[in-house]
Amino acid sequence: MSADTYLDPRVLRTRRHVLASARAVLVEEGWQGVTVTRVADRSGYARTTLYRHWPQRLDLLRDLITEEVHLLHTAPTGDVRADLVAELEAFRVAITTTGLGRVMIAIGQQASDDAELAELSSAVRADGTRVLEEVITAALARGELGAQLDRDVAVAQLVGPVLFRYLFDSHEDLDDAFVASVVDLFLRGASCPAGSEDERLSAGTPDSDATPHEETRNPS
Repeated sequence: MSADTYLDPRVLRTRRHVLASARAVLVEEGWQGVTVTRVADRSGYARTTLYRHWPQRLDLLRDLITEEVHLLHTAPTGDVRADLVAELEAFRVAITTTGLGRVMIAIGQQASDDAELAELSSAVRADGTRVLEEVITAALARGELGAQLDRDVAVAQLVGPVLFRYLFDSHEDLDDAFVASVVDLFLRGASCPAGSEDERLSAGTPDSDATPHEETRNPS
């Protein structure tokens, strides 16, 4: 489809309407319910119209999930704690209220047997964690996090507890206070240690590998 077609207001309106209907089906019926036929019925558009925009069901799912992921993102402010809390809270709300959580689980379960779903799963992960990675990268550049921190590990430490509680605990226990506690625990472990090299030198603390005559003088 050409770029000019996407700029046509009628086409954009149709796509928005169909994706909104697909989102409603997703929330109410789960990802298996998001079929071209079901979404056509829900939206009031003919199936031929949907097939022109999304030749395969996977195309419709990809656009739907991409839109959901884009909607959950926040705009970083430069305050590492506030930014992590805001983005992780947006993720929590998305997986518990929009059906995104069920979709992610379903795709993850089947990705190992389906190359197209594996590609979609990878794309969802990359886009879904983009802002968290940006916040972490900026904090590393400002020296607010330990230089040895691995970004992928950091994202897993933040997202993992939220997904675990979503899967195995009551959703009533998955609230904004839990999100804040996850971020605070992460920051306690990831922040630059108090005994960093610069702080040790400024405080006059001797290096652990200093030679004996530098550490202790023999009495004369």
